[in-house]
Amino acid sequence: WLHSAANEFGRLAQGVGGRVKGTNTIRFIQHKAVPKGQKATYIRVVCELKPNKEEKHRTRVTIGGNMVDYPGNVSTKTAELESTKLLANSTVSTPGAQFCTADLENFYLGTPLDQWVYIRIPMGLIPQEIIDEYNLTDLVVDGFVYAVVEKGMYGLPQAGILANELLTERLKPHGYYQCAHTPGLWKHKTRPIMFVLVVDDFGVQYTGIEHAQHLFAALQKHYRLKVDWSGTLYCGITMKWDYTNRTVDLSMPGYVAA
Repeated sequence: WLHSAANEFGRLAQGVGGRVKGTNTIRFIQHKAVPKGQKATYIRVVCELKPNKEEKHRTRVTIGGNMVDYPGNVSTKTAELESTKLLANSTVSTPGAQFCTADLENFYLGTPLDQWVYIRIPMGLIPQEIIDEYNLTDLVVDGFVYAVVEKGMYGLPQAGILANELLTERLKPHGYYQCAHTPGLWKHKTRPIMFVLVVDDFGVQYTGIEHAQHLFAALQKHYRLKVDWSGTLYCGITMKWDYTNRTVDLSMPGYVAA
């Protein structure tokens, strides 16, 4: 877990040990660099076991968003479970359509903030490897180290909408747009492809693999992503596809789309 925590702090900052590339989301600073009148918020460390992920011991550092005073809009349209079920039903009802999933890596961490946020971190939460690599001992004030947050981070109330707006801006030149009346559903102006987006997870229906590749090529210009062409797991839902008989079992009692 200490190794996992070091990876997370390195991921947020400028890397660690040459094994993790930083996202420049945070920079460690001196306490006096926090602007006058600006209150530094706290962090929470969340640890989870992710057996299906490459990094099974997953540590996430999140921000105490309740202490962040952001004047802009923070509401983000998110897809509901019903949208995923309807997309699955649409896939098996559309001749030749198939389903795959994709996961954007560090989706929130790559979004520049329009207003920087400041955090203070108890030294007891920082692994020794990070303390040594960033010389944090010299920055300690009353048992805390301070950092400025320059990009989106989990827990920030504005992180979701800023990441979503940036994704919209980046996909628009390639013909993709969000549906006005169905939150989280995206389509293409001419191509037979649509997808549901939940945070950073894509559930994609496509008719012709070249159209899915078009979407992923557009995303790869700005993000690192992992694609699962089998489409068997999406947002915790196991999907068993039978394209011959055009059915899908969503592992929900009594629910089979046909």
